[in-house]
Amino acid sequence: MKKISSALIGCGRIGFILEEDRLRKKPCTHFGGASAAGIKITSACDINPERLARFRDKTGIPDTSCYTDYNELLQKEQPRLVIITTWTESHAPIAIASIKSGAKVVVLEKPVSGSLKLARQIADTAAEYGCTVIVNHERRFDSRYIKVRDMLQKGEIGRVLTVNARILTGGYRGQSLPGEGGGPLLHDGTHLADILRFFFGDFKSLRGEFSRFTRDSGYEDYASAWLKTDSGINVFLEAGGGRKYFLFEVEIWGTEGKIIIGNGYNRLYKNVSSQYYSGFRDLHEAEFPGFRENNCFTELYKNAKRQLYGKDFSNSSTINDGYRALEIIHAVYLSAYKSGKELNLPLGENSVNLHKIFSLNHK
Repeated sequence: MKKISSALIGCGRIGFILEEDRLRKKPCTHFGGASAAGIKITSACDINPERLARFRDKTGIPDTSCYTDYNELLQKEQPRLVIITTWTESHAPIAIASIKSGAKVVVLEKPVSGSLKLARQIADTAAEYGCTVIVNHERRFDSRYIKVRDMLQKGEIGRVLTVNARILTGGYRGQSLPGEGGGPLLHDGTHLADILRFFFGDFKSLRGEFSRFTRDSGYEDYASAWLKTDSGINVFLEAGGGRKYFLFEVEIWGTEGKIIIGNGYNRLYKNVSSQYYSGFRDLHEAEFPGFRENNCFTELYKNAKRQLYGKDFSNSSTINDGYRALEIIHAVYLSAYKSGKELNLPLGENSVNLHKIFSLNHK
């Protein structure tokens, strides 16, 4: 196969550095996933010269193919694949510039942007130039989550009625800069919002709230929301919360059982005759159906490779999916600002003013 020019813009944690974490299942970064899929990164960019030099030294990329200005990289290298793993505020300008420079595939880190308007601009530009944008909501590529969606579609636990979804972390540790786009609900909870859409489809309405622990303004430390899907499923979501641990978990309650899936575990419970009460039925853990394990980063880049070489390809994590996840999060913020008012989806692209909601400095 003809070699494809591929650029990594952002050589930090999720771009490259986390491959050095001895506990994580490998590959666990964009560089690692691309390499495992047989894609060679031919150029790189980072605004931090030391981080860029570290990446260069560990990967063997020539110094002449390393840049601190992404515009210079795009102009000189003209990559067909661009991987963007930078700060949220820079996603839109880099993605749009990459698309206009001739990239055929852009892999974009979550969240896609800090604003719905900019996220829509990415989508519109990609459509105009015929570029495929793959958003790294990586659970969409994970065989465990794909298996759960298949089980739900086949009625393994009957009709789904309620869902509890949580990503529990410490509080917000940023500076509440407008370009950051939000707190734990945005930066971690985007995975929750997206996987809920992956399982259950679009949401039609929600009520949200958020709180801070030590401040009167700025992004939230904790957020929660009640959401309702188009099909009538009730979902309770929470993100952040000042915990001294990290937890990602979705608990799905159906008429005949429940499924729990989180980071590193998946469980199935089915109803059986009660051991405690005559005439009642309880939930009892059952064997989780078999599936072939995979690596989500490798799978993502296998998909990108198929698209680059013009093979059959179905994008399971589109820029529109990324937009809808961001929309859910912004709707929670807006509802909280309106004292928990129920909001209908979709939102208007200009309906959320983060400066006003979070009392941000306008500078």
